[in-house]
Amino acid sequence: MKFIPSFESQGLKQIFQLAMVVWLIEVLLIIIVWTFLPPQVPLFYTHPWGEEQLVHPANLFILPVLGLLVFLINLSILSFVPKEEKLINQILVSLILVFNFLSLITLIQIIRLAL
Repeated sequence: MKFIPSFESQGLKQIFQLAMVVWLIEVLLIIIVWTFLPPQVPLFYTHPWGEEQLVHPANLFILPVLGLLVFLINLSILSFVPKEEKLINQILVSLILVFNFLSLITLIQIIRLAL
């Protein structure tokens, strides 16, 4: 399996590259604001309000790690899907972009709340 698949469609290639850029922005954003973050930041919004939502800032890396996991899973699925199945290829690549974009929005909101 190749790490970066070769896409016949230029649009799919651009979506894939944009997803990679969004993921890199997530990682760089955490690194840039690291020194400004308080000792605890809110992350687990499904927990009751208060201490249970707060985590150490290092746990913010959960978001890019999940993005990377979705990225790798979809790439491995793409390696088994025939190139003739264009719709499945588009869905898998688009899912990478959507997940990473929503993860970036979540990260930005958490940083805005913490600072």
